[in-house]
Amino acid sequence: MAPWIVRRFTPKRWRRVPWTMVWGAAVWLVEQGRERVERNLSKKERQELLRLVQKSKGRPANLSSRERTRLKSIAGKAIRG
Repeated sequence: MAPWIVRRFTPKRWRRVPWTMVWGAAVWLVEQGRERVERNLSKKERQELLRLVQKSKGRPANLSSRERTRLKSIAGKAIRG
């Protein structure tokens, strides 16, 4: 993950991040960011992250508003720690 993403997006600012960036970060975390995910998320959160990424299939419309917010929250937590 690019270090500038971690530094740039604090918890409040992460909510305003464009969907494409959230999706990209979430997919990267699922595929390659295993050490960050395991270090920063609980087992339940890891399962939820994977479920939401699979359910969305890259389209925000496939998730409810609550699920989109939750995906942003989990991805942000995984990146920031």
